[in-house]
Amino acid sequence: TYVTQRERELATSMIEVSDNDAAEALWETIGGDSGLASANATLGLRHTVGGSGDLWGLTQTTVADQLTLLRAVFGGGGSPLSAASRGYMKSLMTSISDGQRWGVSAADSDAAGYALKNGWLERTATGRWDINSIGMVTNNGHRLLISVLSSGQASEQKGIDLVQAAAAAAAKSFTAGLN
Repeated sequence: TYVTQRERELATSMIEVSDNDAAEALWETIGGDSGLASANATLGLRHTVGGSGDLWGLTQTTVADQLTLLRAVFGGGGSPLSAASRGYMKSLMTSISDGQRWGVSAADSDAAGYALKNGWLERTATGRWDINSIGMVTNNGHRLLISVLSSGQASEQKGIDLVQAAAAAAAKSFTAGLN
């Protein structure tokens, strides 16, 4: 599918600086939850459901689906995405604004560079926070795809701290004894 220059600009703003207006515009462009469902089917995401109407921020997903998405972006052959699409996504995820370089990046021990996308939302009904982070890191010489999803955190910072601790612990656990 051809991506317009405007869609590229929106995607850049959405990924690199978490621009909600850009995300909303892209949500509308793809047809909302039905468009997301179509993309999910193409990508093999079986448990991700878009928020209803214009509530894209209430999309529900699983760690397994997010890892499937990361494999489509960072994996080699067998990805439903073209090499150009994968390269474009990687370039966006490695160009995150400085204020958003938290989350799974805490697991990058090698300073070899990481790619990530974070998401956060304060729930209006409870005042609690959903804090999520997915991406690719290098830890002790091993490339890892990590997804941490959390909900019900007391504050944004506590959620970020939890996500970073979980990512670092997962990386340490997976790479222990491999070298």
